[in-house]
Amino acid sequence: MTEFKHKELEGSLFLNNFKERDQHPDYTGKLVVEGKTYQIACWKNQTKSGSDYFKLKLSDDEPQRRQDSQSYKSVGKSIPSKHMREYEKAKKQVDETFSDIPKDEDIPF
Repeated sequence: MTEFKHKELEGSLFLNNFKERDQHPDYTGKLVVEGKTYQIACWKNQTKSGSDYFKLKLSDDEPQRRQDSQSYKSVGKSIPSKHMREYEKAKKQVDETFSDIPKDEDIPF
């Protein structure tokens, strides 16, 4: 199945089935403007006089990444964690236990 693509200056809104708080939008969707896709959040509100209106918020469809952020780089020799040492110890025991069992390539058929 191919992914649905909106046409230029078109979009869609869907009921937000995951809304848990008032801050969460009532509707969510996507909109395409100048070839760029935006996420739409929509809240149904009322004016002081009681008239209904929709409040919209557009946000970039791609998550923002800070320009000064860099991938973590390890410096020096890494120290294995307690869990890794336990794993390596258990793996060594298993390897020693099953070292006498022939491997698939040792079976002559």
